[in-house]
Amino acid sequence: MSKILIVNWSWYPSGGDWTYVDNICRFYESKGHEVIPFAMKDDRNLDTPFSRYFVSNIDYKNLNKNKNPVGAVSVLKNSLYSGEARRKIKQLLSENKVDLVHLNNIHHYLTPASIIPEIKKHNIPILWTVHDYVILCPNSIFISNGKVCEKCKKEKYYQCVLNKCKKGSLLASSVAAMESYINKWLDPYKDVDYFLCPSQFIADKFIEFGHDERKIVKLYNPFDVTTLENIVPHKNEEKKYIVYVGNILKLKGIFTLAEAVEGLDVELYIIGDGEAMPALQDFIEKSKMSNIRCLGRKVKQDTLSYVKGAEFVVVPSECYENLPYALIEASLLGKPVLGARIGGIPELVIDNETGFLFEQGNKVDLTGKLKKMLSLPVENLDSLGANARRRVATLTSYKNFDAQLSEVFKSLNVSL
Repeated sequence: MSKILIVNWSWYPSGGDWTYVDNICRFYESKGHEVIPFAMKDDRNLDTPFSRYFVSNIDYKNLNKNKNPVGAVSVLKNSLYSGEARRKIKQLLSENKVDLVHLNNIHHYLTPASIIPEIKKHNIPILWTVHDYVILCPNSIFISNGKVCEKCKKEKYYQCVLNKCKKGSLLASSVAAMESYINKWLDPYKDVDYFLCPSQFIADKFIEFGHDERKIVKLYNPFDVTTLENIVPHKNEEKKYIVYVGNILKLKGIFTLAEAVEGLDVELYIIGDGEAMPALQDFIEKSKMSNIRCLGRKVKQDTLSYVKGAEFVVVPSECYENLPYALIEASLLGKPVLGARIGGIPELVIDNETGFLFEQGNKVDLTGKLKKMLSLPVENLDSLGANARRRVATLTSYKNFDAQLSEVFKSLNVSL
């Protein structure tokens, strides 16, 4: 049995990254290993005896709301380099035997330059599952002013400032660029043994941006299919419906989707919340669109119920998606997916086999594909959904994940 330190900014259900953390913890525990968490303090955290090592919470939303200059300076400093995180992880590693460290989302909170050198002092191997592009792009999503952008390639992080990539703000963009330059100069990434990339797309991006190909491992995220058992489908007796699940952000393509369903004989259920929700609701109201329902955030079981009862699920992203869990869960529930042809989405959505693809941001193409899927007989949709379930179940199975990760562990002289 090994003791594995799982590092993530949160230790509570906080989004797609937590879905992965939850699944990787289940996986390691199913192999008989002990999971030790390291995260920020938060009242929503799951109970753990290791919470005494957790780092003080950084609440960016509250900081932006209160606009306290003293607090802002302190947060800015800790978001670039956290002395507390270094002290806490040093204490944890001194008091507990750890065989391997598995990093997840740590930028802006626990910070790579703070904790990785301390881990390496203890000669512990490090894996890092990359959930986004923050190692490559100061804005973390390769989006600048609403459009896909790769101007920071070859470490030209000043482009983030020149183009105000981060929220259209010169200050926020400057801080993001500064963080990237600090990590470039201190280079904590050199001490990571392997970067685990959940899609071929993100693996290719890391290599394209100059990372050592020998350290890049494409490894689809594992998923515990038992969590999808006994899901009762939601029923809409009046009209069939389709579903969008995720953050309500323009870059997620939600406005393009809303425009595309206008006049179609189907209801669109939007599950989720985000900074663009007020604008989306205003758009729906002004356009007098009666076939869109914004349901807000739902607990997991209710979300899965809506997905299982839908005709199909739409993933309309206009950014480089890694491997959306909304897509994985829909497929494993036997639902075909209509997805944008961008990022890692086409790796799971095989056109006319497990669903359909459309050109991202193209309302006309999206509307056409919506009409096509809505016109299909039920047995055709069921066939697409069955194909999707088989494909994704294979790619995300514990068995496949185990086989590939075993090779990684073996190279690190750690038993899996």
